[in-house]
Amino acid sequence: MANVIPNIDQIKKSRQAPTPGELHLLEALSLMFDENTNVFFQPCFNGDRPDIVLLNKELGVVILEVKDWDLQQYRVSSDNVWSLKSNGQIIKSPFAQAFAYKKTFFDVHINGLLEKNIRDERFFNVVKVSVYFHCVDKKGLEGFYRPAIENLKQQLRENESNFKSEKILHKSYDKEREYLENKKKKLMRDLTLLSVTRDNLYKISFSKNLRGINFYETVYKEFYRLLFPPYHYANEGKELQYTRLQSRLCESSEGARAKICGVAGSGKTTVLAKRAVNAHKRHEGAVLILTFNITLQLYIKGKISEVRDDFSWANFEIAHYHGFMSSAFNNYGVQVDFKDLSWDELEKRYFSNEDIFQSVENIRRYETILIDEVQDYKAEWLKLIRDNFLNPAGEMVLFGDEKQNIYSRAIDSERRSKLIDGFGRWEKLTKSFRFKQDSHVMKIAALFQATHLLENYDLDVDESYQPSLSMLGVNAYSSYHEDELDKCAKLIVDLTKKEGLHPNDLTIVCSRESVLQNLDYHLRNGEGHKQRTLTTFATLEVMQHPKFSKSAKALGNSKKVGFNLNSGVTKLSTIHSFKGYESPLVVLLVCDKDSAEIIYTGLTRAKESIVAFIPSKSVYKDFFEKNFDHLNSII
Repeated sequence: MANVIPNIDQIKKSRQAPTPGELHLLEALSLMFDENTNVFFQPCFNGDRPDIVLLNKELGVVILEVKDWDLQQYRVSSDNVWSLKSNGQIIKSPFAQAFAYKKTFFDVHINGLLEKNIRDERFFNVVKVSVYFHCVDKKGLEGFYRPAIENLKQQLRENESNFKSEKILHKSYDKEREYLENKKKKLMRDLTLLSVTRDNLYKISFSKNLRGINFYETVYKEFYRLLFPPYHYANEGKELQYTRLQSRLCESSEGARAKICGVAGSGKTTVLAKRAVNAHKRHEGAVLILTFNITLQLYIKGKISEVRDDFSWANFEIAHYHGFMSSAFNNYGVQVDFKDLSWDELEKRYFSNEDIFQSVENIRRYETILIDEVQDYKAEWLKLIRDNFLNPAGEMVLFGDEKQNIYSRAIDSERRSKLIDGFGRWEKLTKSFRFKQDSHVMKIAALFQATHLLENYDLDVDESYQPSLSMLGVNAYSSYHEDELDKCAKLIVDLTKKEGLHPNDLTIVCSRESVLQNLDYHLRNGEGHKQRTLTTFATLEVMQHPKFSKSAKALGNSKKVGFNLNSGVTKLSTIHSFKGYESPLVVLLVCDKDSAEIIYTGLTRAKESIVAFIPSKSVYKDFFEKNFDHLNSII
């Protein structure tokens, strides 16, 4: 028998009971496959929640979408568009849902799988998809598809007739025939290859097209890790000390609404992590943690792992807003048309549309939702999350620092991020733990606030700051030009060698990805130095390679998900992706159009030392000349 995870008795007792179709299929699968196959029921991939996933280390992966639909209530058109008969509302095809799960396995979740697939397209066969229709048999499903297929056959006959009667030329005939045959082929694929009914469950099988790919050696362990999250034991955590205020803010309570802000390094994410664990212990349900930038997901997971307590990782869903919403659209069959729409149009029509889930029933709601870096959020997003995914009696807490408002969101009367009503006044953490008491960074951050941020924000007063005569660390600047990044690379390498810094202690940040890509290339390929690097973006070589360039964005997202602060090598990241992180030495490349918020965010990522490269005509030039040493005087 196959291993059903969790077991069927546990599934029957779960808060969200399985549908009759899901339960029937699980019981059948347990008998159809042997002990080498794991059958996962509704595994969670930070928002993605496929119904059933089969995993076998020799054979690959099968994604099963289960539908208990009465197909008499639906129709499918000859264009393969699904809709409700009652009102004509277009819904997402169940096959499109299953393929969307497969795509995110490659693009986001399974580390390294996308790169393998780009190099060898056979890897796409590792994951197979099927849709199980529980309330119809094979004959009934054929009847459901018959009108759409017959419509295409009629169009093909008409096209042929028009050609024979010389109403159209051969070129037009051939183009139309190919177009119609392709649509027919997709419908027949869904009907005959990808559909499963109660009377032909034997069609569920692993891919026969791996053709020599050693699945176990490549990605099986990564799949298993994500499908079956491990248990975290108390002795795996750290003995963390919390201030009295932090301890109070870590407490979880039913129905709570709160906003928490603080100076850079004040432990906002540490509080979030402890509160997440306390929330799960209180209600024993899942906790949703949302960020804005993708890279923070791994960082937050690391903070949760430091909490000294027992818990299962399956109870913590950590995702960035747009990724979570994209998964929700797919999970609940919301048809989203990404083609031919600008980002602003997509944002207005889908991601900021407070009515997008109005007709969706049975949305899974959370007892606790925690949102980090909330200054990056629009008020509409917060309303969408609260109104559609939070249990009415659940708690929701917002964490942020308005001076890292790099997306220019609105500010309220308290000179803080303007969010939504009902969350009370801001609770403020005023003591920083990121910086040592004699670090230059604290002084630099305060000076920059006073010089460039005072007009829009209140100054932070850091209770931990005690300046000393001998300040710790390096603070230096140099001018640069984007056409001479090879010189920047050499200066950075020379500085780290002179100061005896380990590559792992160095992070290079900039607001523009293209600048970082070029600098990364020179670090890895410079004369006299071949630095190993880790980036939050696709490399310059990938961007310029025709085979890889089309997948550059997906590769970048994959790199963001797998970004590891302690990778042992030099890291390069956009300031947007490095928000929330910290590094002993930060090299900041300033660009001409950078806002003060972007510069402040970059500066406060450093724990001990900052090196800034600035354009010769930068509006921030005076600040760096007055408060930083020139880099040439150090090297």
